[in-house]
Amino acid sequence: MILVNLLPHHASCAKRRREVFFAALGFAALVGVLICGAVYSWYLAQIESQRGKNTFLKTEITRLEGQIKDIATLQAEIAALRARQNAVEDLQGNRNLPVYLLSELVKQLPDGVYINSMKQENQTVLITGVSAVQ
Repeated sequence: MILVNLLPHHASCAKRRREVFFAALGFAALVGVLICGAVYSWYLAQIESQRGKNTFLKTEITRLEGQIKDIATLQAEIAALRARQNAVEDLQGNRNLPVYLLSELVKQLPDGVYINSMKQENQTVLITGVSAVQ
């Protein structure tokens, strides 16, 4: 029977398998680093995009706050104008009251009664006068 020594063949196969394993391990490590770099750069791009959106929103917020202040001052002016308008309407409505009062006094007072003074406080009228009739 012929004996063949296969030890060097097994050693060379093991060496070749080890080299293929380390090559595959190095390739996997390289692919992993590339994937990590791609994910890192994508995250950086997303962060930068969000920062841009945040700065835009901050500028818009400051602009809108200025507009809100303007609106508040306009509302105060509108309230003041409405108060003035109500005052003018009240004066317009009450401007004929003295005429009506004097007209009624002339109709109601008898002859010989003379008015010396007339004073109005709010809705109260104080009249002082003299009567010549005895």
